[in-house]
Amino acid sequence: MNAELITYWGEHDSSLHKLLALAEQTLCIFDEDLSKLKLESAGNAELLRRLLAADERNSLRIVLKNAEPFRRSSPRLMKLLANYPLRMTVLECPEHLASLGDSLFIVDDRHALVRFNKDHARAKVITDNTEECMPYVHRFEEILKEGGEQVCATTLGL
Repeated sequence: MNAELITYWGEHDSSLHKLLALAEQTLCIFDEDLSKLKLESAGNAELLRRLLAADERNSLRIVLKNAEPFRRSSPRLMKLLANYPLRMTVLECPEHLASLGDSLFIVDDRHALVRFNKDHARAKVITDNTEECMPYVHRFEEILKEGGEQVCATTLGL
């Protein structure tokens, strides 16, 4: 299928939910803080849980520029992180990547929602096109290689 350009938040939200429902193996996310993706909603969190529970090889990898809202306001996602620690990772990227302004939501390396600016709904939706998703998959892998601080579901202490 072809890529589609979207410009409104309603289109963004419905495209994200549609792609999330298509997830069978992997989901890779690079975002400011997840707040605009609304993954904490009950319906989206359930779709994430199903993905992680379906197979021990399935994975959810998230890289955030600011992980504090995730830590503070995402109890459903934190529960998933606690229940599936080997299948779900959340990283806060290093400071030198904080200036990146886009957002990536990549499903099974063949579907993607690429928001061009973190503050705007303008985005590209790619459905069932591995070739067109490859540059974004490579970009996510490069971001992931930069490392960062891992977010844990439990607080370590004495």
